[in-house]
Amino acid sequence: MWGRSILIVEDEPLVALDVHRALSEAGASVIAATTVDDALDLSTYADISAAIVEVNLGLCDCSPVCQALSGRKIPFILYTGYTDPRLPDAYMAVPVITKPAAMEQVIAGVADLVHLSSLDHVSTP
Repeated sequence: MWGRSILIVEDEPLVALDVHRALSEAGASVIAATTVDDALDLSTYADISAAIVEVNLGLCDCSPVCQALSGRKIPFILYTGYTDPRLPDAYMAVPVITKPAAMEQVIAGVADLVHLSSLDHVSTP
């Protein structure tokens, strides 16, 4: 994941730290947000290759963040402690990783997103 910038949107500090550490060790540049407002600011201005988004951010859900990421065509994974997260229909096809998850699973999920998004930019003859 060298050269890729990954946004983590997570309001639990220890979870965010674990994900941050794992992505950094995998070679990614990591930026983090703990609130919807912070995530929206970062999604607007930062160069982001992919994102990991917690479904429930305190009293807010992640819909505004998902909408902003989708609008910029930034692929993302939903990361949640809920076994059956109630997602808006627009995000039913988004990959979901259920907490607690092995960091290898998180890294693999993000690597898939980064690989798939890079294929979108490949021109075919």
